[in-house]
Amino acid sequence: MIVAFDLDDTLYPEEEFVESGFRAVAQALHQRFRIDEDEARAVMWASLEQRGRGTQFDDVLAAFGLSGRQSVRELIKVYRHHTPSISLPSESATALERLTPRPLYVVTDGHKIVQQNKIDALGLAPWLRHAYITHRYGVKNRKPSVHVFELMMRRERCRPEEVVYVGDDPSKDFRGLKPLGVRTVRVLTGRHRSVTVPATEDAERTIAGIADVPDVVIEMEGTG
Repeated sequence: MIVAFDLDDTLYPEEEFVESGFRAVAQALHQRFRIDEDEARAVMWASLEQRGRGTQFDDVLAAFGLSGRQSVRELIKVYRHHTPSISLPSESATALERLTPRPLYVVTDGHKIVQQNKIDALGLAPWLRHAYITHRYGVKNRKPSVHVFELMMRRERCRPEEVVYVGDDPSKDFRGLKPLGVRTVRVLTGRHRSVTVPATEDAERTIAGIADVPDVVIEMEGTG
């Protein structure tokens, strides 16, 4: 079978990237304004926990009276373009090793530079045939669009039922694929682990984490 993985909160904890990005932003603020880095990071984390995503850089600038002196856009650029300090968990590396020599892919949404930097920092290239970053094909082709999956199946000359997709977000990862016959596996990791959706939109199989993926794939190969 061909096995494709989501990236964030599936192959590694996305919180690590957020921490790395906040650290880069805090360093930039320290270098320009001598702001204490730990305090800046604490403000951004508090903002994230209390308000959700989207206002962290506005909030850190407001907290230190910098709203008129530093643009949010510049901080977003720092966050997106920094070299991530993230690492591939051992259980993910082991799962990828166990799944070799099957064709392995990544299919991920998100800013194309950010996602590519993550893939590079995690050292995924030796395991992958290709990484499909959906935003390279236009925002309309992000999940639940199946466009890049169709490209992958054309590349592999395979049928949908010969593909397994492993993801963590049932709000988008599986509902486009299930009608095609693609096999789907949900890992209960990351910020979407408590999300519930109708059974028609959720994965065919739900497992605790990435370490269990190889056994599920082997089982699917035996019953496919």
